[in-house]
Amino acid sequence: MVKVIKTAMVLFAVVTVAAGCKNRSQTSDAMLVDIVDVEGHDNVRHTEYPGQTEAKDNTDLSFKVAGIIKKVFVKEGDRVTQGQVLVRLDSRDYETQLAATESEYRQVKAECERVIAMHAEKAVSDNNYDKARSGLERITAKLKNHQDQLEDCVIRAPYAGYVSRVYRSDNEAAGPGIPVIGLFTSSGIEVVINVPETEYARRDQKATCEATFSALPGRVFPLRLTSVSQQANGNQLFQMRLSLGSDVHEVTPGMSAMVSIRHEATVGDSKTMVPVGAIYNEKGQAYVFVFDQAKNTVHKTAVEVEAMLADGRAVIAQGISAGQQIVASGVGKLHDGQQVKPLAKASKENVGKLL
Repeated sequence: MVKVIKTAMVLFAVVTVAAGCKNRSQTSDAMLVDIVDVEGHDNVRHTEYPGQTEAKDNTDLSFKVAGIIKKVFVKEGDRVTQGQVLVRLDSRDYETQLAATESEYRQVKAECERVIAMHAEKAVSDNNYDKARSGLERITAKLKNHQDQLEDCVIRAPYAGYVSRVYRSDNEAAGPGIPVIGLFTSSGIEVVINVPETEYARRDQKATCEATFSALPGRVFPLRLTSVSQQANGNQLFQMRLSLGSDVHEVTPGMSAMVSIRHEATVGDSKTMVPVGAIYNEKGQAYVFVFDQAKNTVHKTAVEVEAMLADGRAVIAQGISAGQQIVASGVGKLHDGQQVKPLAKASKENVGKLL
């Protein structure tokens, strides 16, 4: 009887030790994870996009006629006034052509006037009268064309602004439509950004837009939405153009900018905010791992991502609620129902978990 009792005690001890080892094994196998609380969405949607400034009016000027450039009167960066002469062609051939046409015009006009006078006295036929009038109309059109060609030997500034490029120099050949001078206006600067479809969908909502420039620290410039492209580019982004005020002279084309767009959220907005690292994508569907504090397990939960923000957070339209706990990073190593162990939170006295 004593032998039986001893055997039973040994078996109980073995089972107890095995169970303890199993529990320790399960605890040690639990993955350490960083648990964070799901935040409620702010009442303001704030996104930022990099951009670049462009001139609202940016024109490449060219001659309408061919010739050799006699003189370029401006250089890059020069300020010009409306109507100012910028470039002139060697116009000798056009002057000679016009002089010959003017002589021909005077002759035809005098003949036509004699025929008209004789026709009034019934001294010439209607046919001769019509020929004379037609000849005068043709030479008048020819004269106007040659006058225009001579005038087209000069490029004038269509508006006040600055010279951005000088494509041709003195004594170089120029042809119709070939750019000679680049000109932009200083009174209309736009900031161009590329936005995702989530921002494009809110293009008609009231928003506050502002720009900052690294070259002008501490200054914020209000913007006004000018236009949004109706078709996305190859990166699935839509081009948005925003206008600066006309009295901003410190900002010039080609400067880098950071554009901030703030949309007021609608009443009853139940969207949430999570770290971008908490999102796991699988076959086009976004998921987060919700932490079950009672069981120390995580559960893969489908969510709808509305926007990725520049501060490393994402706006979640639906799928989770504020106050829930989720895994903040390393979600690619988790699976549904996995046992986890939350990382200890650093105390205010132990910033960085150094102790």
